Amino acid sequence: MRNMFAKNFHHWRIQSPMIYLGSIIVLALCNHGLANVVHKDKQVTGACIHCSATYLAADPNYPNVLSNISVPTGSCEGLLTIAKVNKFLNLHRSLEGEGSHRHLISKLKAIELDSSSAYFDGFNCELVSIETLNGVFADPFELQRLVNRKVYLDAAVFGDTNLELPAALSNSSFVEIHMDLVPSSKVNHELVIELPLHVRYPPLDSSGYSKVEIPQPDLYIRCRKKGIDKGCQWGVSVIEVEPTETVNWLIPCGDDAHNTVVSSVTFLSALVCALSIVFTSSFYRPTIYAKDH
Repeated sequence: MRNMFAKNFHHWRIQSPMIYLGSIIVLALCNHGLANVVHKDKQVTGACIHCSATYLAADPNYPNVLSNISVPTGSCEGLLTIAKVNKFLNLHRSLEGEGSHRHLISKLKAIELDSSSAYFDGFNCELVSIETLNGVFADPFELQRLVNRKVYLDAAVFGDTNLELPAALSNSSFVEIHMDLVPSSKVNHELVIELPLHVRYPPLDSSGYSKVEIPQPDLYIRCRKKGIDKGCQWGVSVIEVEPTETVNWLIPCGDDAHNTVVSSVTFLSALVCALSIVFTSSFYRPTIYAKDH
C-alpha cells in the first residue's frame, strides 16, 4: 500500500506542472481567440474607398462594407478628419402625402464645428443616405429626374428593382442618395432629403390593412480632395445620430375572407364577356353598300 501511494504521488508530482502549463496555454489561446472575435465584431465607423466605388450599396458586402476595408494611414486619416468636421444631431422622419404615392421626409440637423467655409475649399463632401425598403419601392427613373434637376448629386436603386412585383414576391431594395454637403453660414442648419415612394400590391390581410415598416436609414459623410484623379480616395465616415422611431405605412389591402366571392364574380364576369364576344362575332354580318355609278 505504501509503495502504491508513493508511486501515485510520484506521478502526481510529474503531471501537476504539465497540467498547469497546459492550462496556461489553453487560457492564452482562449483569450487570443476572444480578442480576435472582439476585434472582428468591432464596428468600423470610418474607412477610405477608391473613387471608382461610386456607390456603397452596390458592394455585395453591404451593409458591412466598411468593416471589410482596412483603414489605411497617412493621407486617408486627413480625409477621415475632414469627414468628421460637421457634427450631426437628431434625425426627424415623416411620411407625407395621400394614396399609394407618398414622400418620405428625412430632416437631419447639423452643427458646424468650424464656421469658416474656407476649411472645405480643398474638398468635396457629400451626405450619403441609404434607405432599406420592403413592401414599397422607389422608382429609379423618378430619382434620375431629381438628379437631372440638381436636387441631388446622385441617386440609385439596388436589390429588387422589379417595379411590377407584388409585395409577397418582392425582396428588399436599397436606395442610395448623394446630397451636396455645403457648410452653411449659420451655426445650425438642416438637411432635408425627400424620397418619393410607391406601394406594391400588398398581401391579403383580415384587418384590411398591411403595415409596412421603414427603418432608420444608414447615413454617411464622404469627402475627397479636389483636383485629384490618380489615387483618388473617398474618406467615408458613419454619421451617428440618436435612434428615431420606425416610419409605419398602413396600406389598404383585400380581406382573405372575401377571396372566394371576389374570385367567383371575377371569373363569371370574364366568362360572360368572352361569350358575348364570341356570340357577336358569330352573328355579325357587315352591311355592304352598293356604290352609285
